[in-house]
Amino acid sequence: MTVRFSGLLLLPLLATGCTSTRPAAVHAPETAPVAALSPTKVVETRYEVRGYRDPANPAVRHEPHAVFRRTRVPLNAADELATAPRTSAPPASVAPLPASAELAAELATQREITGAIRAMQASVAETEKQMQEQYALLLRQSAEVLKAHKQMEAGRRQEQSAPAAAPVATTAGSAAATW
Repeated sequence: MTVRFSGLLLLPLLATGCTSTRPAAVHAPETAPVAALSPTKVVETRYEVRGYRDPANPAVRHEPHAVFRRTRVPLNAADELATAPRTSAPPASVAPLPASAELAAELATQREITGAIRAMQASVAETEKQMQEQYALLLRQSAEVLKAHKQMEAGRRQEQSAPAAAPVATTAGSAAATW
């Protein structure tokens, strides 16, 4: 009975498994070529590329080379679209701007300001030198005052520790008062 039961299950399975649907053919809409719409031509433009490291693999370095780009342009465009290499024009840091009256006035003002700042720096340096000399003098005088103070304290202690001397009697006759 198991063979019959399994046979009954396999028969519909085989019948459905063998049938397949055919894929419908996909037809893309036909586009009119660009050249048919308006008269154009293809122009190649050359670009110089510097050397660089491959971002996907840093171990790979690409040397400087040229890259060409094809561009579709109208038929009445020039045959040769010229590009200038980057080395033909010097950078702005090398090629100075043309002189003008406004620029000359600004430069004169900047030179004046720079001169004033240099004079201020010299004045500040001189003032700093004088302050350092005065500070050194103050330190020396403070050390002398401390030394004198210690000597006075030592003298006071010496006087207080010495026995008091007997008062000297003077007679009225010996000491004549002069007014």
